[in-house]
Amino acid sequence: MSTPAILSVVKAFKVLSAFDGRRKVLTTTDIAKHARMNNKTVHRFLMTLENVGAISRVGRGQFTLGMTLADLGSQVSVHNVLAEAVMKHLDPLSELLNESVQVAVLDGQNVVSIAHIPSRHSLSIGIRIGKRWPAYCTAVGKMLLADMEDEALQKFIQHINFEHRTSNTITSAKSFTKHIMQVREQGYALNDQESERGMRGIAVPILNTKGATIAALSVSGPIARLRMSTLMRTKDDLEVTANKITQTLYGGKAT
Repeated sequence: MSTPAILSVVKAFKVLSAFDGRRKVLTTTDIAKHARMNNKTVHRFLMTLENVGAISRVGRGQFTLGMTLADLGSQVSVHNVLAEAVMKHLDPLSELLNESVQVAVLDGQNVVSIAHIPSRHSLSIGIRIGKRWPAYCTAVGKMLLADMEDEALQKFIQHINFEHRTSNTITSAKSFTKHIMQVREQGYALNDQESERGMRGIAVPILNTKGATIAALSVSGPIARLRMSTLMRTKDDLEVTANKITQTLYGGKAT
């Protein structure tokens, strides 16, 4: 039997989530519109949140996030929280697919693995937590780049030191830009022997509640076991797991 939600807590977080980084100062009406609540109810929550320091009043009817949240946030390592949240989902995914699975994030021009379950096969891809690869030739890297705004993406691509790692590696900025547009449209990314000869992978995004990509989830292995048709069949399993990770991180029901 699941624990019933305390609706006042849920509503309080709806109020806080209105401060999404785009506007630091909001009015009661702004917050009510975002939270889909009436102004009177929002005002009551704002008064309570102000009393505990989660909200600060900066003008008549104007509010910003308070120092209590900043103090709590400074104690949280985003990547550690993410890594801990995903591990319980990677185990059953690895069991199901019987291949190496990982979650990775961007770190400069590279991707870094923050969570990984290796394949039980003797022949597997050499992934370990903390390992870095160039973003441009990995499935996880391309998936993360696909979420960038066009201007930021172009700046990123301008600084890529393209290396001819295999005959399949994309080494042209123009071709890579076109490829990322395709990844963005299809919602997944492939690595077909682009970083290492004989290895393939597919990645899907892990999203936050705003629909932005916060990390990428992938499965990878040798081409002898992961034919392209087999790889594509794993996409649905990856997407289900990515959705469960989002639910773990942010709550609510999986979609």
